[in-house]
Amino acid sequence: MRITHCEDQCLVALTASEASRLVDACALLVIAAESVPQASLPPEMATLLCELFDGLRQTTQTPPDSQPCG
Repeated sequence: MRITHCEDQCLVALTASEASRLVDACALLVIAAESVPQASLPPEMATLLCELFDGLRQTTQTPPDSQPCG
């Protein structure tokens, strides 16, 4: 994993296996929050996790040779 800070942004570069583990972690957090009603995620956190999950899931399902870089 490589994290670069640029003004008010944090840019994270992940290997395919790191991205896959992050997808799993997002899914586990959402499942855990849904199973315990009093521990619901704040809306902005749930949105961020869903965006991460969707974006990384698509990346981890695409064969590495066919992915565009950049």
